[in-house]
Amino acid sequence: MKILIDLTSLADNFSGIERYAAEMSRELVEYSENDYVLVFKERVFEGFADLKDRANIKIEVLKRCGKLRFYQVRLCRFLNRYKADIYFFPAFPSPLFLKKKKKTVVTVHDLCCWDCPETMNAKSRLYFRAGLKNEIKKSAKILTVSEFSKGRIIEKFNIPENKIVVTYNGISDKFLNIKEDFAEDAALDFKYGLPRKYILSLSTIEPRKNIALLLKAYCKIVKEGKTDADLVLAGRDGWKNSTLMDEIDEDVKSRIHFTGFIEEEHLPYIYNRAQLFVFPSKYEGFGIPPLEALACRTPVVSSDAASLPEVLGDCVTYFKSNDLQDLIKNIELSLNAQKTLDDEAVMERVRSYSWKVGAKKIIEVFNSLK
Repeated sequence: MKILIDLTSLADNFSGIERYAAEMSRELVEYSENDYVLVFKERVFEGFADLKDRANIKIEVLKRCGKLRFYQVRLCRFLNRYKADIYFFPAFPSPLFLKKKKKTVVTVHDLCCWDCPETMNAKSRLYFRAGLKNEIKKSAKILTVSEFSKGRIIEKFNIPENKIVVTYNGISDKFLNIKEDFAEDAALDFKYGLPRKYILSLSTIEPRKNIALLLKAYCKIVKEGKTDADLVLAGRDGWKNSTLMDEIDEDVKSRIHFTGFIEEEHLPYIYNRAQLFVFPSKYEGFGIPPLEALACRTPVVSSDAASLPEVLGDCVTYFKSNDLQDLIKNIELSLNAQKTLDDEAVMERVRSYSWKVGAKKIIEVFNSLK
């Protein structure tokens, strides 16, 4: 069986969706002996270059152009000419005018464009709605990353439950096999501007992640003298965030640090050094960062929104989504507690999320379409 995997999204960003695409695809090619065609944009993504000499793997690289033109024209033309048994889209929906919908498998990570429309700009909202409607109606199978997202897809589109398969995200070994405590690394501290003590949040800086609420909570805690830890906001710059710091007092601004994108190999150190990890997101199809923080032995305060209780179970402290006072209370309680976790229970939960398990499930989906 020849399986074509669209990995062109890896050239643009690297958030949770792209992490799923990269990790799951790598496991797929390791797990089975099918023939694979891996399609990249501009260059082969790091971590896949060693596959080029394998007999059952072919790598295709398409030239970059404007995002809309690339995906709906250049990629679409390429795919329509290419013969494969399965076309897999692990990050985003297939092009609207792809002629082979009956052979496509797509991962729909969430329905944010319907459930949280105010967190997207109008153009993106319309684009994703059109793509997802087209995909969910016409694809052979739909994968998604939580029972929460599966339920929302069924509810929204009234499709048969057996058309959707849940394939959870996984946790990389680099988080599972870290040291209990890293020795301080002055070079990394300098590279990312890390203070001596800090509360950490990691996500794309955009409205759905609700960083504005965390900033309000942190300001209140600082003004009341409840912490000597700074706040580190890690992750790439997103959208609708130009006024994020406008209402922050000048004396607090100096204690808030934006790192930008964190390189993958440095994440365990950044997580482990934190006193506390806070995830205030309004909506998640899954939510990888809190699990990574737990794997790195860092306590987590998370909102109780959407899929997060399903994924995180009893391993974190929850606050009521978008409730400022509840967030403040739970940050203060967590900071006052010692930085220890019930390793056995927490790590059992974390290790239950495996890319290998997800890949095995996806192969079963592919085989069912022969």
